[in-house]
Amino acid sequence: MLLEPREAAPGALLRWTIQAFGLIARGSGFWLGLTLLLCLAIFVGQRLPLVSGMLALTSFFGSILAAAALDEPARPSLTRVLRLLRIRARSILLFAGFIACAGALIWILFLAGPGVSWWNVIYTRRNVVEVLSADWFVALRQIFVYPAYALGLSWFGLNIPGLTSFFQFACHTLLDLPVREAYRAGAAAQMKNLGPLLGVGLLFILLPVVAVLLFPPAVPLLYCYLGALAYVSFREIFTGEVRNRAREKAPAPMAAAGQAVRLQQIRQLGEDSPSGRLPCHKVCT
Repeated sequence: MLLEPREAAPGALLRWTIQAFGLIARGSGFWLGLTLLLCLAIFVGQRLPLVSGMLALTSFFGSILAAAALDEPARPSLTRVLRLLRIRARSILLFAGFIACAGALIWILFLAGPGVSWWNVIYTRRNVVEVLSADWFVALRQIFVYPAYALGLSWFGLNIPGLTSFFQFACHTLLDLPVREAYRAGAAAQMKNLGPLLGVGLLFILLPVVAVLLFPPAVPLLYCYLGALAYVSFREIFTGEVRNRAREKAPAPMAAAGQAVRLQQIRQLGEDSPSGRLPCHKVCT
């Protein structure tokens, strides 16, 4: 069964941005930590553009799933997010590998200029940073320039004509649609919301460049933001939810303390009982 995507209400891009930062605030510590590690891995592997592209896409897809986990009413935990990523690891790797390889093949066949070896998309020494600058700001720019550009190119990778659609990964992993139906649903959603999604595409192109020029350490935050942006836009278009889910309220301190004391009393009753069982009348009183 093919889902019918909705048309987003006016002001979608601003609304999605606010919701995306709201989800980032719920679990910014470990989310930023994971993307920072991947950004550093992309820098280390700058001689291998194909691997760097796969890492960028892996980080982007992982950010979508992390946003979905942080949107749950229960308070987030690192274990819960990592469990979701582990469950969907096969889908993440398949999507990232397929899109990166397809993009490399298109570059080899159609975009490689004269005098540029075809294998540069797989292995290259061109423009590789050999020595970091003594200026810390320039050094940070050198470190984050490759992750930033890899992030910007992921938008084009996700929209290679006829191969994938922007919401396909989210439809496949979060709605459990087969890959082909997820592609059709994602393509229909893009056509129905062309204006807002063109704005999202512009952010994918411009924000990495602006971040590298003005504040390179913000590149890991961009991965989180654009991944969360992709999730909240998918959520509104396919489920109709126009705001982040409310958090479950933690029990009041006095109530929580009273509950802890009551649990301790129950445990003590069990320890004092010769049979190890709790007398029913004592528990119920």
